[in-house]
Amino acid sequence: MEHYSIIIFGGTGDLSRRKLIPALIALADKDPHKHFHVLGIGRKPFDDQQFRKFLLPGAEKHPRVDLHYMAADIEKEDSLLHLKDRMAEIEPGLPAGRIFYLATAYGYFGKIAENIERCCNVRDPFFTRIVAEKPFGSGRESFKKLNAELRARFREEQIFRADHYLAKGTVDNILRTRFSNPLFERVWNSSSIERITVAVHEALGVGSRIAYYDQTGAIKDMVQNHLLQALALVLMRVPEKKDETAFRKAKTEAIRNLRFRGTIRTGQYRGYQDEVRDLNPGSRTETFAELQLHSRDRRWRGTDILLRTGKMLKKREAYIEIMFKKEPCSAYCEFDLPPNKLILHIQPLQNVELTINSTLPGEKVKLTPVKMIYCPTCEFKANTPEGYEIILDECIRGNKRLFMSEEELSAAWRLTDSITAVAEHQMPEIYEAGTDA
Repeated sequence: MEHYSIIIFGGTGDLSRRKLIPALIALADKDPHKHFHVLGIGRKPFDDQQFRKFLLPGAEKHPRVDLHYMAADIEKEDSLLHLKDRMAEIEPGLPAGRIFYLATAYGYFGKIAENIERCCNVRDPFFTRIVAEKPFGSGRESFKKLNAELRARFREEQIFRADHYLAKGTVDNILRTRFSNPLFERVWNSSSIERITVAVHEALGVGSRIAYYDQTGAIKDMVQNHLLQALALVLMRVPEKKDETAFRKAKTEAIRNLRFRGTIRTGQYRGYQDEVRDLNPGSRTETFAELQLHSRDRRWRGTDILLRTGKMLKKREAYIEIMFKKEPCSAYCEFDLPPNKLILHIQPLQNVELTINSTLPGEKVKLTPVKMIYCPTCEFKANTPEGYEIILDECIRGNKRLFMSEEELSAAWRLTDSITAVAEHQMPEIYEAGTDA
């Protein structure tokens, strides 16, 4: 039996309750040789039993996921003095590894890392890894400071910077679709592709995240990480080698080549001002952003790149759309045919959709766009693993391919800073909830 210690800072938070604990239970169900000893750390005055009831109301205790709790206020210097003793209580001897998961605001990362170093030998014979949840700062300078705080206490190979979008099946499948199909890779350039769109639309508003979101906005909350990470997988060149270092280098280079065209449309859904009235009346924080980029890479010169994200929109959906160029007419010129499109759906379904022009049954002389759709859940009647299940599993394995390097985050923040420098000087347009903005 392999025993792992999972220490979650922010253990009573929404991420822990809705994502991390269910992910650990799913991993334990799939592998009977794994046993997880979870220590949640938070401000609520819980004991172990109350913590279990909070996380799994009405559910039976899992035989290989032990839940424990330690009340602590990270802002107080002496709050984590007993962390080492508490860990010794829950660990049945030396674990196979320890994972410290930082499910807190990034402002606490440095102090938490300091306390981990104080209580634990990060060079023990078993692995010690730290997972940092986005956002990583609020700009390039704050990211550099935050990164320096982590690097002062941990080696780079121990730091796992997580963006759960990279673990979604369709996003991870982008490269497989590209590189395993010469049909696509040979036309994967500006000579054939007119426009690339990466969109993440949400039907709900900010909700309980209002305090965080009003200081962040759509650009820093979504564009800087989710959208740019997905876009990098579309734009990156074939890695020189097959190892994760070459993979992350190619992705970083794709982000470094991106430039902001200088215009952005921002919006704020009607009703947001009521939500933020007590925190920041008259807030100009954007809940919607649409902007264009271009790449300096010769492969992509001339291809338009559109990023779009927002809350309180018509429906919840996320996708990557590759629109191919409409070539000069050589046959069937009497029909006004639309360009071919490849759409990689990320949520709510993870489908691959290719639109071509063809005839419908019984229509001998009429061409029309038709969709060829691959639906994994329809085909195999199985649920795909949740993003956090994959994140935790890859961290245990020590595989960093789905995690972000400091170089690519620095490049992403450099680009994002140029976008926010323009956006902060304009007033967001008000749009009605449930529309396309």
